[in-house]
Amino acid sequence: MPLLSALLRVLPGLRFVRERVQRFLSRPRRPRDGAIRLDRNHVYILPTATGAGFALLLVAMLLTSLNYNVSLGFLLTFLLVGVMASAMWQTHRNLVDLEVRGAAGEPVFAGRTVNVSVALVNATAWARVGVETGARGAAPAESSLDAHDGTVTALSFGAQPRGWFRLPRLTVSTRFPLGLFRAWSYADAPLTLLVYPEPEAVAPPLPAAFVPDPGEADDPRVARPRAEEAADQLRPYRPGDPLRSIAWKHSARLDTWLARSGQQARHAQCVLAWDALPRSMEVEARLSRLCAWVLAAEQAPAGEAPEYTLVLPGLALGPARGPAHRDACLRALALWGRPPVPEEAVA
Repeated sequence: MPLLSALLRVLPGLRFVRERVQRFLSRPRRPRDGAIRLDRNHVYILPTATGAGFALLLVAMLLTSLNYNVSLGFLLTFLLVGVMASAMWQTHRNLVDLEVRGAAGEPVFAGRTVNVSVALVNATAWARVGVETGARGAAPAESSLDAHDGTVTALSFGAQPRGWFRLPRLTVSTRFPLGLFRAWSYADAPLTLLVYPEPEAVAPPLPAAFVPDPGEADDPRVARPRAEEAADQLRPYRPGDPLRSIAWKHSARLDTWLARSGQQARHAQCVLAWDALPRSMEVEARLSRLCAWVLAAEQAPAGEAPEYTLVLPGLALGPARGPAHRDACLRALALWGRPPVPEEAVA
């Protein structure tokens, strides 16, 4: 019982120390001038399990040499102590002044792996060997850098939910050269990626395309004619006009390029509407189907694909077509019910 009482008195103090150390290690390490330099004040080092065992072996060797007065035992013990001290210095030196120059990645669909590349730069005159870069949720990637060299390491994170993916705090560490010590430091790379909804595996065909009637302009599910379609007439072709607006017969007859504007230039459109889906569908299922439809509409053959409009409650995008419109639609689906901008990381 006295031992238990003593432990209860000591534990609160240990908890306080642990919390202070945790706050110290959690200080944000954000880029300055585009890079995070791992200076001496932010590189930490501790012995590994192998290093602790090696230290206990040295203590045993020293006690044995003292007990039996073995001169060679003293020589070997202090030689190994010097090796251990040198390894500690080399391990710490292997990280000091290394630079983390940001991270990059591409948006992905929910349920798929998020791949992030992290750039490391060695601006010093000595090589770096066995440098590991990792983060919570990703296996560490090992790399080596020559003097005045750089490299890019790849981190793979498991399936992520729809919305924003914020890169967790990076941990850069090393056990080089002997594995007796582990030196590490932290880097907070400001990277956020969009995770789009997972496309429905077997989605129904796209809604039928149609040519909107001018009288349907007040219907939010129907795309409104653009300003340049207000007048029904021929005009000279301008660079950038879509091929479907060219008046081929008139151009051939008059031997000059002409384009239609107004009613004759209107073309079929496809409306992908939230309200057109069955009421029994859950939110994520709706987003999944709309995502599959957006991809299908964009991948249709150029001659057959109409422009499409994505209609969500309170939001309509289109009619349009192309990578920019596709990305805008996928972004709207990814952020449905999510913050429009990523939340700041908690230091």
